[in-house]
Amino acid sequence: MTGASPAFHPPPDSSGVKVQCHGRVLWLGIGCIRGTEKAVIDRAIRAVFQRYHLSLAAIAGIATLDIKADELGLITYCQEKGLPLKTFTVEELRDINVPNPSAIVNKQGGTPSVAEAAALKMGEILLVSKQIEAKSVTVAVSLAAREYRGYEIDA
Repeated sequence: MTGASPAFHPPPDSSGVKVQCHGRVLWLGIGCIRGTEKAVIDRAIRAVFQRYHLSLAAIAGIATLDIKADELGLITYCQEKGLPLKTFTVEELRDINVPNPSAIVNKQGGTPSVAEAAALKMGEILLVSKQIEAKSVTVAVSLAAREYRGYEIDA
């Protein structure tokens, strides 16, 4: 992890109300084996967020390779969580400099990275490099420069 999540500091009077607010600034780059179920994806994301002390409430969305646009587990996860699913072509991902390129992913998919590269397409700083969970899901987390607010309408 190259960055840290903000620490929670309770008020001096610990009997007071404790509130944590999270902007939607974390983008998840996800790679997964075809047919990975939503529950497996959910557990993988939760495990990474627990390990790195990140808040699930700060997730802005999921980014992945365009051939995963019809991946039912990813689609269902995003729908249930109200998150956008952003997809990128091999050409958009292959030239992104990542800390952990994979020769296997490059040979099979035409890009040396899916999770880290997709996360970096949406965010500016890679907070969590690729984490392989349950042997079927790869998760990377990036921090965006500004909060994702969905579709903003110009006034």
